[in-house]
Formats: sequence, C-alpha cells, structure tokens
Amino acid sequence: MRRKEDYTLYEKVRIISARALQIAQGSPVLVKAPKGVTDPLELAKLEWEAGVIPIDVKRKFPG
Repeated sequence: MRRKEDYTLYEKVRIISARALQIAQGSPVLVKAPKGVTDPLELAKLEWEAGVIPIDVKRKFPG
C-alpha cells in the first residue's frame, strides 16, 4: 500500500467517502473508536490517519 502522501486530494476524498459508505452499511471498523464517535465519516477519517483503510487506487499510466 502507498503512503498517505502519495495520494492526490481527489483520491483521498474518494477513498475516505467509499470507506465511510462501507462502514455505514455495516462493515467492521478497523480502529478503536473514541467514546461517542459513531459517524461513519469520522470513523473513516480515523482509519485513514491510522493507515488501515483496505482500499487502494489503480492508476493508468500513459504509454
């Protein structure tokens, strides 16, 4: 998996939003959430910061 710094802003937003949707639909959260945090978007951001989101980006290179 790439480092967080290797993703564009668009990729970061897309990955976090896709993960938040997965969490909202019942996927297990991969980090220990602080008390009171139940918002899927916040949980996805915590996973992003921990570097444990199980989503990657495939890029097409020219040539």
